[in-house]
Amino acid sequence: MFAAMASYLKHIPQVAGVELSLAGEHTLTANLVVVKRVRAKVHFVNGEYGLTDFNAIKGHVPNGVPVALTISGKGIIHRTTTNGPSSDNDADLLRHVLPNAKPDDFYLQQTPLEGGKMLSVARRKLVDDILAQIDTQGLVLLSVGLGPFAVDLFKDYLCNADMESLTLGRHRFALQQGVFTGYDFLPQEATPWAKRVDIANEQLNERLVPAFATAFQTISDLSFAQLPIARTLAKSVDYRQQLAFKRSGIALMALFLLLLLGNALSFMHYTEKVADFAGSDALTIQREIDALRQQTAAREELLGGLWHAETPRWGMAYMADRIADSLPEGIMLDELAVYPRDEAMSRRQRRPVHTPSAMRIKGTCKDMPLLNGWIKQVRMLAFCQAVEIEEYGFDGRGGVGAFTLYLTLEP
Repeated sequence: MFAAMASYLKHIPQVAGVELSLAGEHTLTANLVVVKRVRAKVHFVNGEYGLTDFNAIKGHVPNGVPVALTISGKGIIHRTTTNGPSSDNDADLLRHVLPNAKPDDFYLQQTPLEGGKMLSVARRKLVDDILAQIDTQGLVLLSVGLGPFAVDLFKDYLCNADMESLTLGRHRFALQQGVFTGYDFLPQEATPWAKRVDIANEQLNERLVPAFATAFQTISDLSFAQLPIARTLAKSVDYRQQLAFKRSGIALMALFLLLLLGNALSFMHYTEKVADFAGSDALTIQREIDALRQQTAAREELLGGLWHAETPRWGMAYMADRIADSLPEGIMLDELAVYPRDEAMSRRQRRPVHTPSAMRIKGTCKDMPLLNGWIKQVRMLAFCQAVEIEEYGFDGRGGVGAFTLYLTLEP
């Protein structure tokens, strides 16, 4: 159940893969594919090819669906290298493609291939202008790549070891024993008639394969080559975090309603038992009902506190971080509990009771003077009002002292 919930929170349900083929400064052709993910399976939803402007692209992307973009065509340079510079530095690799180019004027993408890599280069202004158009349309961009090389994931479906080349629309890949060794972007007049291809039981027009491969790898969280553009990467992280936040809210509300339903069913069950018995048995059941009501009220109060609690003066993460930062070598922590549960009060009141403005720390140390020195440092932390050693014992087998500290926090 928890694995399924984690998968639900993490994964994007739908992605639109868009391939832009540039023919000039203001001329483009776009192929678009929408895919959806259901559990561990990715399905082709629909596709469009031959779109000629960004308004058309916007019109075929469903509301709220993010975009994975790949750019091909005029202005993009690709070079296959098997014995290029040993360095992975972008400046060195750029000089391998364009010897006199300035790194600040170009984007460089490295695509790993079997036996080498594909270096793809584009002017920053060209790519930035395209990203500005995408932003103007209000589309959320998850990734930007150069070239159709995401199709390398599906080459086993598209070619065999005897083929010397593979053509997908205007893309022609040179092959050697089933491995990509080169690439050409064909002119429009040299483009053969498009055919249908079958990829893992999904049939689609070959012109849509690059867009489909880009969308597939994005929605599957697979690693693939893309441009390291900081603002695009930041938007991708923000989108994933917002999606997880929305879904976690839904999951918490569902859990809350499930708890209320369980309490209601339990109350109805015990009410029926009271109606079936009399005398002392009825009194015993009534006491159980009263206890159940108290537990229900305590759980609702706890849930209400989770939903409406005011922000504490000291963040839990901050306090834990400060304590960890002060920890000397020779002391290992086994437990750090903020607002620890009071077991005695919990048993007495028959409901969870937590100690406010307190912290319990358990761990081991090499010797007592080291522990005393650390306690003095902890007492100096701004949020710490007092520190007490609640328990200390020597573990002869491990040769260390086991301790329990109790911290009183500043209000």
